[in-house]
Parts: sequence; structure tokens; C-alpha cells
Amino acid sequence: MNHTTIGTFFELGGRGAMEALTRTGLDYVIIDTEHGCFSEESTADLILAAERGGLLPYVRIGDMRRPYVLRMLDIGARGLIVPNIRSVEQVEELISYAKFPPLGNRGYCPNRTSGWGFDDWAADAGNYMAECNRRCKVIPQCETKEALEQIEQIAGLPGVDGIFVGPCDLSIDLGIPLQFDNPALGKAIERILAACKQNGKESYIFAGNMDDAAKWSQLGFGSIAYSLDASVFISTWRSLVEDYHEKCENEIRL
Repeated sequence: MNHTTIGTFFELGGRGAMEALTRTGLDYVIIDTEHGCFSEESTADLILAAERGGLLPYVRIGDMRRPYVLRMLDIGARGLIVPNIRSVEQVEELISYAKFPPLGNRGYCPNRTSGWGFDDWAADAGNYMAECNRRCKVIPQCETKEALEQIEQIAGLPGVDGIFVGPCDLSIDLGIPLQFDNPALGKAIERILAACKQNGKESYIFAGNMDDAAKWSQLGFGSIAYSLDASVFISTWRSLVEDYHEKCENEIRL
């Protein structure tokens, strides 16, 4: 059985929170600059904290313009999760910004990820560009009707490393908001997974609870992005507080 990787979305912020996540056994973390309040400077600090703890740092970007894509990669994002995709052309443009030739036209500048060009692997320009193309993943999200209708073409593009399924927004765009048991959503998710498998691309999906995480894993997804760090934090403490009050009440009865 293939190993299914697991990550989470990083929303809380703070180096301490990231350092804590590096002790959990997670495979990766997605720093959410689409919805989270992170600047490029704070994102760079969070990437460093993740790297030091052996946690793979992905970034969900909220802006597909060339300067933003370049800066996120230059400060060390090992993958870009890209929301709100609606056309093959959008993804082709994204690849042109994020990948070096022959896949794209990424701007060349040595940066901290290669010791500003002084690390051995970056000494040769050709090897540096090929290694960056391998290390820096481009992962469009399929969360719109338009992306779903073109998913086979999108997944087949050279330079796309994987597809990330956003069931929440996809269900909304399909007119069945948050109806996760609706057969139409299930059929859509199976289509996306099949496109990934047919093209040899990685498959990611968000899961808001452990039942869904197990279901998507059994269906064949290669990776589960489980919940948000804030949601896990709140639910864990709520459970602990409830257990505390229940224990106290039981002691009083005794």
C-alpha cells in the first residue's frame, strides 16, 4: 500500500506555532497567504522555521502575478498551491513564471535557497535550474466548474506537478454548497483523481475531519491536507475542557 502523506493549512501565524508543528510528524505545511494575514517577510520566517524542523513548506498564493510567484519561490516555497483556477491558459501562464526552461521562463536570480549560488548544487546554472524545477512544485487547485471541465488538459500540462482538490469551494461552484455526500461532488472528485493518475501527477485533497481523510485516502489520493491548525487547536482544547469539567463533576458525585 502506498504511503499517503499528510499536511495541514497554517493560519495561526507565529514562529512558535510553526516550530510546534515540526514536532507532530506532519509531512508538509501549507502557509496560507490567500486567507491568512502573512506578508512576504513573515512567510520567509515561517518557511525557515519549517525547514529547520524538517517540515516541507508549501505556500498557497492569493496572487498569480509574476512578481509574487517569483518572490514566493525565491524565499523558499517548495510548492505553490494555486486557487481559483478557471482555464488552461491561466495554468500555462503560471508555469511560465514558476519554472525555468524548458518548462517555463522563470527569472534567474540566486537566492537563499541555494546559498545565493554558493551551494555546490547551484554552481552549475543548468543543474540549478533543473533542480529548482524539481524542487518547486506547481499545484493548481481544482475548485471551480471551469477547472473541473478542463481537468484532463490541466493535469496533462508539463510543469504541473499535482492537483489540489478543494471540496468546499468546488461544491459551492457546483451549486451544492458543502454537500459533501452529494453524488455530483463525489463524481467530480473521482474525475479529478483519475486525471491525476492518467497523467502521473500527485493528488492532494482537503479533509475537514478524520472520516473524510480516511475516505479520500482509501479512494486513492496521494496526500491529505487535514483541516487548519487553528481548527485543530480549538477542537483539541474544547475536548480537553469538556473532559476536565466531566471529570470534576464525577469527582463531586463521588
